[in-house]
Amino acid sequence: MKLNLFLLFLTAGLVPVTVSVLRTVPHNYNLMMTLVTWPVAQNYCRVMYTDLATILSDTDWLRFEKERASKGLATSAWVGLYSDLNSWRWSLNDLPLNVSYTYWYPGQPDNYGGKQTCGLAVSYGKWWDDQCTRLLPFICYNANFSGAARFIGIRSPYMTWPQAQTYCRTHHTDLASSLNSSDSDILWQVRDRQGDSWIGLYRNAWKWSDGTNASNIPWAPGQPDNYGGRENCAVVNNGLFHDVQCAYLYSFFCHTIYPARSQIMRLQVKSDGSVFDPAVQSSILDQIKQKLEEKGMLENTTVTWKVQPDGNIFHKKKDDL
Repeated sequence: MKLNLFLLFLTAGLVPVTVSVLRTVPHNYNLMMTLVTWPVAQNYCRVMYTDLATILSDTDWLRFEKERASKGLATSAWVGLYSDLNSWRWSLNDLPLNVSYTYWYPGQPDNYGGKQTCGLAVSYGKWWDDQCTRLLPFICYNANFSGAARFIGIRSPYMTWPQAQTYCRTHHTDLASSLNSSDSDILWQVRDRQGDSWIGLYRNAWKWSDGTNASNIPWAPGQPDNYGGRENCAVVNNGLFHDVQCAYLYSFFCHTIYPARSQIMRLQVKSDGSVFDPAVQSSILDQIKQKLEEKGMLENTTVTWKVQPDGNIFHKKKDDL
């Protein structure tokens, strides 16, 4: 990668600069036409490649579609997207749910409709999963109080789970956690006064097999719906995602990520301002990025200053030029 960054000359003292350009490589995809379950596909991809396919950027989609077209695939295929059913946590300190103590209502959590990722206290203080967008009362926890007083029921106004979390963190400590039978007994009493109520229980909805968080997923209309209560894996068809049972048989996409490459460049910069001023440093970095963009080289590239062992970025050149 040859870089011609010779226009970074303004007006004054000459200063050598070291810049690190890190160019990341997009995912490379391989389509396997063998029909297998999602777990089998995941295991194969992790052994032979990097993982089941993760799709994050427009460049990824272009490469993904090119591989699909080259193999003539016209049906659905597995990718690495799955519903993380075991990621339940408490909002307070992001504490993982202790599987040795749970208080789920019989049959819960069931992810009914495919979008239930927040927890509420229902009859007998037991837990129920539901859509986080429902408007409900909620129960806060305040670390400054003890005993039953540490759980504060909020009957009005009704809020979504994220709104309730923000309210509790602003006015108290956080949404309520139920870590033992004593907590459950108190939450039961509060819930009985105000009805089903949000507590601090939540989970991640969908994740990629390689651990990357999933966002802005282009779901097909009506998806995900968890039809039949067991649709925890995703296939892609015509650029849209569908949730299906992980035991179904589909072709699958693996991806490979090659190590990122970096290039160190040493530049000489003239500036009429102090090059030790963070604003001037930021301005110079913006000019470098602009030059990369003009050459079509900014995509998937990170440009950063290379800090010297003494903690400085810039050093004045001692010899006269």
